[in-house]
Amino acid sequence: MNKSKLNKFLNNYSKEILEVDRLLVSSFLNSNNINIVQNVFINNYLISNIDEDYSDFLDFNSKIKIKTLEDLISAFEFVISPEDKVITGAVYTPENIRDYIIESTFNKWEGNIEDVICADIACGCGGFLLTVSNYIKNNSNKDFNEIYSENLFGIDIATYSINRAKILLSLNAIIQGEDANFNFNFHTGNTLNFDINNAFNNPIDSFDIIVGNPPYVCSRNMDEESLSLVKNWSVGNSGHPDLYIPFFEIGVENLAPNGVLGYITVNSFFKSINGRALRKYISNKKLSFKIVDFGGEQIFEAYNTYTCLCFITNDTSDGIYYKRKESKSLFEINENDFYFIGYENMDDWNGWNLVDNEYAEKLISIIESTGIHFFDKYQTRNGIATLKNKVFKFTPVREDNEFYYRKEKGEEEVGIERGICRSIINSNSIENQESLLANREVIIFPYYYVNEVRIVIPEDDFRTNFPSAYNYLENNIDVLSKRDKGKRDYEAWYAYGRTQSLDIKGLKLFFPHITDSPNFVITEDRDLLFYNGLAAFSEDINELRILKSILETDIFWFYISQTSKYYISNHRSISKNYIKKFGIPEFSTDEKNYILNHHDKEDIKFLIESKYYNRLDIIENQTKLENKTRIPV
Repeated sequence: MNKSKLNKFLNNYSKEILEVDRLLVSSFLNSNNINIVQNVFINNYLISNIDEDYSDFLDFNSKIKIKTLEDLISAFEFVISPEDKVITGAVYTPENIRDYIIESTFNKWEGNIEDVICADIACGCGGFLLTVSNYIKNNSNKDFNEIYSENLFGIDIATYSINRAKILLSLNAIIQGEDANFNFNFHTGNTLNFDINNAFNNPIDSFDIIVGNPPYVCSRNMDEESLSLVKNWSVGNSGHPDLYIPFFEIGVENLAPNGVLGYITVNSFFKSINGRALRKYISNKKLSFKIVDFGGEQIFEAYNTYTCLCFITNDTSDGIYYKRKESKSLFEINENDFYFIGYENMDDWNGWNLVDNEYAEKLISIIESTGIHFFDKYQTRNGIATLKNKVFKFTPVREDNEFYYRKEKGEEEVGIERGICRSIINSNSIENQESLLANREVIIFPYYYVNEVRIVIPEDDFRTNFPSAYNYLENNIDVLSKRDKGKRDYEAWYAYGRTQSLDIKGLKLFFPHITDSPNFVITEDRDLLFYNGLAAFSEDINELRILKSILETDIFWFYISQTSKYYISNHRSISKNYIKKFGIPEFSTDEKNYILNHHDKEDIKFLIESKYYNRLDIIENQTKLENKTRIPV
């Protein structure tokens, strides 16, 4: 199915859900040579030659055929409006992922398959339930009518998604020769407010198996009801919780004894602040937990998400079984491929270090126990946050003694008084001293300092002393007013969205927030601002130079590659949360002088890394100190 052709056709056809669904269902039936169905529900979606939109259907079917149920699932997810996707977090889960989750959960469950009570508590258009129904059909003597009415349960917040799930399951039975009218156990409602005892006509008190893809919605995109309901769950009370987080607790609390949960979800909860309560919930309950981590692989089209598979059995265990694997090789995983990490060795507060081999676990433990934690030794700050950089920040097209001149595409040139501007750099874009100079920009800085205290410039003073800058910002007042969805009062309408890092002056070591290799640059410009990344501050330039040498070693990159958040193309995050427990070795005066004055970088790396490797005598065949072999990453 060509999605671009589908989108183009629907833009000229209709955005009405019923009309779109009739088009998709009719195309699917036509592609499968099914012209007549007995199912009353599906009959309502058939476009026949007496319908006024029959010519549109013929046109559609000649350009975009919905041939398979996977095509139909993908189309159902694709045609959800962008506005609804932001709120519901709907996304298509590839068939091989669903197959692996279903097979794994059923293999772990020990009951009679004909009696299984299986649910997807954020079912969308029913892709997971489709896979479950076929698995039960292929491994039992039940027909689809029995499976749908006795074994499957689905919940979703969107009425049209529930309806599409019924369509999908009905068509699945029809193309396999079972054309009848079906009864379904579906509940339309907010899962965050779910009461299993009153949700379905068929009374149940727990689920044997729960599978699915919980919605990916960050707190800023949640509606007010969901924001409030998230806090009702213990795992939703740390940081700004994403919507997927409480689905773990909801799932576990509604599992039968020895029931099994299988999710595909984002892996940010391993380390994130908003995953702190979830980590504590899992380890406190000592849940039997298995994770397949896809690392930097992006499973979902058009979504910059990094995901994992989570399997929880409603039983107890002393730790987590963990494996990193590409999605294409899922079915190659054996049970003995998973590496066990005990809950007693996991840090719920600061984040879990999940690795899949003994060497990495021991080396990370040694790194974190060496010297002083980074967080305890160095002051770090994130870059400034105006929440509307495109208004405040610019690269001057020219300058003179009085003004910097900005000119955006299609706009008139505007002079901004130099006296209200500061130099700024994107610390994600610098790799060396040359790029530090080449990438400098200018930002309007509507603040001044009184006795070292930062205050926003009063509006009358701003208007009088910097009229050009004031007029420019006033012309953008509508844009600025929409920051934080217009719900937050600022010190002044032209103040930055956040006050972080505005009052820091000093020597700085800049970090990229995301990188595929360690790049750190020092500046002695005390007034230079930065955004996107972070920086370590010090009044001692030599301390920063030594820190730079430490962070440019292979051992630091090994630590980051094993413990921080993944991004595409082997990029990693070097934010404060991921580096705070990195151990900074203690050096003698002679060693410090060696690091500062020796010219061979490899020799310096060797000295620094020996501080960690000398403590690694528990690793068999440890020869790195003798031959200076670099650790594999």
